[in-house]
Amino acid sequence: MKRYRYKDPSQPIYHYHTTRIVEIPEHTVPKPFLAMWVSNVLNIDLPSLKDLDAYQKRVQDMIQTALDFQLTALFFQVRTTNDAFYASKLNPYSRYLVEKEGNIPPFDVLRWVIQRVHEAGLEFHAWCNPYRVSMASGPKGYAYLETCDDLNFAKKYPEHTLMDLNGQLILNPSHEASKKHIIDSMLEIVRDYPVDGIHFDDYFYPYAGLDPTHDDAKDYENRFDRSQSLGDFRRHHVNDLIKRLSEAFQQERPIRFGISPFGIYKNKVGDSIGSNTDIKCSQSYDNQYADALVWVEQGWIDYIVPQIYWDLGHPIAPFADVCDFWADLCSRSHVDLYIGHAAYRLGQEGEYENPEEINDQIRYAAQYPSVKGHVFFTFKSLFDDPVCQTGVKRLNAFIKGETRT
Repeated sequence: MKRYRYKDPSQPIYHYHTTRIVEIPEHTVPKPFLAMWVSNVLNIDLPSLKDLDAYQKRVQDMIQTALDFQLTALFFQVRTTNDAFYASKLNPYSRYLVEKEGNIPPFDVLRWVIQRVHEAGLEFHAWCNPYRVSMASGPKGYAYLETCDDLNFAKKYPEHTLMDLNGQLILNPSHEASKKHIIDSMLEIVRDYPVDGIHFDDYFYPYAGLDPTHDDAKDYENRFDRSQSLGDFRRHHVNDLIKRLSEAFQQERPIRFGISPFGIYKNKVGDSIGSNTDIKCSQSYDNQYADALVWVEQGWIDYIVPQIYWDLGHPIAPFADVCDFWADLCSRSHVDLYIGHAAYRLGQEGEYENPEEINDQIRYAAQYPSVKGHVFFTFKSLFDDPVCQTGVKRLNAFIKGETRT
């Protein structure tokens, strides 16, 4: 069926810069993998352990919500800002779990959560942010490190960090010490906990760009390959980490390694290898230095979850055009493609006011054999965000087959 604008049904929704109307398949086949992100940074989805009963109840609500939506997996955040939601010899317990970074919780929270998730028949993927040290809120720059526990790698070795234009710190992706710390941290999780997967989100090099007073200019000047542009230099080091992690996981034990990049890899207007999106759109290849095409083509990851958070009628980055790019890319590989959907935007002004918006996104993606599933951001959107609830109820019914055609 042809798709029309929600508030003006006389106006078709076109593929970007064409007169071709977006068509939503009338018959869909459910995809086997369904998941949601559970955000612990800034306590978005779960509280701290200050009230243990409230925490445990919220976790039970999380699991019940997953079951109500017939999900098959949870992407549960266990490393938010160079910290840990688990017992670690390498990283301090997170301030978002224990209030003050480094405090010791009364029990092994992650082991308890994983046990409950597995008892419910769900996969548990440990969601980690590889580089981020601090957030935009709170102390800026290196003053933030004064609030960190002494075990924090960035506090011990500030020379291995960079700062963005908002005063946020990240581990320097080009430093071998940073890479080794990240790899060792991931292997510690895999060895100590029965996780089904390790999952990275979209934060590689920072969205805001690096502060020129605390950037990687000296590292670039001292690069081994003098032919590399700055972009190539940064992508090389991100790729090196992903490749080495892939190899390390394969040697350690069978788990699934996945990444959720920003939804636009490149814009076709600027490069023939890209999505049919406007040249003004941000590109993860150039801004986060995330070369997802290489990760997929080389098979370094088991699945990829592009965050396609734009609606079907978006003026410069329509969902369908971005989805087309990823479906085509993954059709030429063994990497599973899961679409990342912005459940949190349901009810917001525009096409997300349409309670069928995400259902139609799923219907559209379902036409592609390379699409293997869907992941929704975030738990509280599916559970108790009042703005989202009309669309969320329709999503729930659709997943259950109550409105599927």
